[in-house]
Amino acid sequence: MLKPKLAIPYLHDHHNHFTLYAGMNGSLCLKEVRDKDKALELLKKLPDCGLNTAYAWNSGFYTFTQSELNSLPPVLIVNLSLHGFILNDAAKRILEPQYPEIINNFENSEWREAHVNELLLFFVRIMPHSVESMCAFAEDLRAKYGIYEIEDMLMPSAEMFEMIQNSPLRERVSFWADYETFKTLPEGIRRQIHGVKLFADGANGSKTSAISEPFLDGSTGVLNYTEKRLTEIFEECAEISNGIAVHTLGDLASKQVVDAAEVLRRHNSDLPVRIEHAQFIDEPTARRARDLGIVLSMQPNFSEDSVIYRDRLSERLLRANNPFRMLIDKVGFKPGADLLFGSDGMPHGIRFALSQALFPPYPGQKLTLSELVSGYCTEKCGELFEFDAEEVLQ
Repeated sequence: MLKPKLAIPYLHDHHNHFTLYAGMNGSLCLKEVRDKDKALELLKKLPDCGLNTAYAWNSGFYTFTQSELNSLPPVLIVNLSLHGFILNDAAKRILEPQYPEIINNFENSEWREAHVNELLLFFVRIMPHSVESMCAFAEDLRAKYGIYEIEDMLMPSAEMFEMIQNSPLRERVSFWADYETFKTLPEGIRRQIHGVKLFADGANGSKTSAISEPFLDGSTGVLNYTEKRLTEIFEECAEISNGIAVHTLGDLASKQVVDAAEVLRRHNSDLPVRIEHAQFIDEPTARRARDLGIVLSMQPNFSEDSVIYRDRLSERLLRANNPFRMLIDKVGFKPGADLLFGSDGMPHGIRFALSQALFPPYPGQKLTLSELVSGYCTEKCGELFEFDAEEVLQ
C-alpha cells in the first residue's frame, strides 16, 4: 500500500544557528533520551581522548551529579535551550586555559543570560568546521529536512563569513552578527549581512525568559538590558547596520523591544526591526509592534514548550505560548510579510513544525498549511520537497 505524500516548496529557515549545528552534527544528541541511565550509557561510550560534546539535553527530564559526570570521558553537555551547559572536571581542564571567564561563571544564571552571545559563540568555536563539513551538513538539511535557505543568527567571525562566501553555500546561508562581533567587522561585510542580533531575555528551559508571571518554582526571568541601554543600542544600530533582530521570549521583553523601536520611529528611523520568538507577546504589545512595522520571526515547533515545560509554566502561560491565532486573526500579522517562521534547529525541518502547526497543544497555536507555507517556504530552490504525510502525525 502506497503511503500518502505531501509536497511543499523548500524552506527558508528564518532563524537557525547553522555554523553551531554544523559543528554539533557529529556530537551526541540527547533530545529523545528521556531516561538518565540511557543517557549515561551513551555518554560512557564517547572517546576517552580529547573533548566530547553532547547537546539537546532537557534538564526537566533528569540531572547529573558531578560524580556521575566525572565517571565519563571528557564531555561538555549543552542544554536543549542552548542557554547553558554542564561539563565534567576532565572537560574543564581542557577548556579553562583558553576560556577562563566562561568556565568560571557558567553556573551563574544571571551571568549566562548577560553573556548568552558569548556562550553560543563558545559552542561554535570549540567544534571543528571546514567547508566540506558545512556543505555536507547543508546537504543533509536540504535532502532530509527540506531546508534550502538558512539565516544563521550568530556569525562567529569575519573568517566564517568569508569561508561561506567562497563556498557553494554563498546563495543559501546568510548571517546576522551579535552586537560585539558586528562592531569588529569590516564595513564591506557589515553591508552584506542582515544586521545585529541581540538577546533581550533568556529561555524557558533555563527559566530566564522575562515573563510577567513567575515560574512555578517562584523564580523570575531576566531582562538583559535596561530600557535606556536597549534604546541606545537601537539608535546606534540605526547608524551602522542594515537591521536589528532581538531574541525576545517573554511579554516583558517584547514590550521593552517595542518601546525601544517606538523611540527609533519617533526619530524618523526606518531601520528594520525583527522580534525573534515572541512566544508570550500580548495583544496590546503585538498591535503596537505591527503599527511600528516590526516583523515577528517565530517557531511553530516551540508550541511544544506547552508540553515539555509543564513543570515550570502555569496553565495560563502554557495557553499563551505561540499565540498565532491572536496575531493573525485579531492583530492582522500576515505570514510571509510581517510574520516569518524558522526552526532554531529545535528540531530542523518541516515535519515537526507542520505537526505542531496543524495539531498544536492548544487551539490558539494552530496554523493552516497555507499560512505555514507562506511564512516558511521559498521558491528559490525551484523544486518541491516531498515527504510521507504520516510523518507529521508521529
